[in-house]
Amino acid sequence: MLTNLWYVVLPSSQLNEGLKPVQLLGQHFVAFRDEGGTARLLSDICVHRGGSLSAGAKVGGDVQCPYHGWRFGGDGVCTHIPAQPDLHIPMRARVDAYPTIERYGWIWAFLGDLPEAERPPLPTLDWVDDPGVRVVSGHFDWEASWDRVMENGLDFAHAPFVHGSTFGDPDHPEIGSFSVEREAWGGSALMTMRRPVRKGWRRKPTGQHVEVATRPGFHLSGPCVTLELAPRDGWKIYIVSAHTPVDGKRTRTWWMMGRTFMRWPLLDRRVVASNLKIFNQDLAVLSKVRPERVPDSWLQEVSVKSDALQIAFRQKIKELEERGWRIDEIRVEREFTGRVACVVPSPERRDGGPWAIETIPIVAR
Repeated sequence: MLTNLWYVVLPSSQLNEGLKPVQLLGQHFVAFRDEGGTARLLSDICVHRGGSLSAGAKVGGDVQCPYHGWRFGGDGVCTHIPAQPDLHIPMRARVDAYPTIERYGWIWAFLGDLPEAERPPLPTLDWVDDPGVRVVSGHFDWEASWDRVMENGLDFAHAPFVHGSTFGDPDHPEIGSFSVEREAWGGSALMTMRRPVRKGWRRKPTGQHVEVATRPGFHLSGPCVTLELAPRDGWKIYIVSAHTPVDGKRTRTWWMMGRTFMRWPLLDRRVVASNLKIFNQDLAVLSKVRPERVPDSWLQEVSVKSDALQIAFRQKIKELEERGWRIDEIRVEREFTGRVACVVPSPERRDGGPWAIETIPIVAR
């Protein structure tokens, strides 16, 4: 798991008047809206006696801890100590607050301490706001690590075997040659996918197939897997899946799918059901993959040319790990869990000053 990236916290529509507990990167957070309606994200650990802020209440634009009533503003600074209201509030009475952006119907939070100019951009998903695109959305929970889930979404060689009853063609598993187009924070590839033609209510195969221009890709903010398909001339399908690490072995996927054709709302339920069926087919395989995480060494697995997009993803992750952004999950479990609270550092930590809670350990470069 990595710090210093943007992560999807919640759909904007799910954050209303109250407090929302959120778990990301193995850590706990509280999401809420301040008095101006701006989405805020704080560490969920009260610096007084470790109370869970998300179990408290919202008082005005502040979060009130349920244990002793300490209040914290959207910037993480303590604003009120009920037991000693006249006390000068100590400088260490603050929790980490994380930058947020609301875009494409999602709340994104930057979980790291980089200054604004050095943060990665969000992916470009302009189709989400295009009135000519009918968008449906949802979420899916995996008992699988985020990196395995990400790679699965970039891997079209598995489609004939895992998705043979939906969009894969078991009779033609070949993957044609393609080139990976690399970008600073992601990559994509243009492929041709053979899709079997199915007809009737039960979608039985006809023995025919069509070739579909397909562009899978990834962006490290989210982190997102994207997919564009052109099933017919003038038709477009767009899919984005933000695979958010809940912890090292669990992932929550926030997804959206857009279509430029047959935009009738009556079809939405069928589209959602189809997408969830595909996720469940993937889950049946990923829940049994060993090791559960993507191996650290290239030599522990055998890769071929059709794996080029996943390899590009692994190389990008290695680059970020070499910057010192990888959480040391072994140390967290060994030295912190149940003993010492730790948090993902926020940008305010770069300004120095006293803090009560330690920052999460990072793998040494």
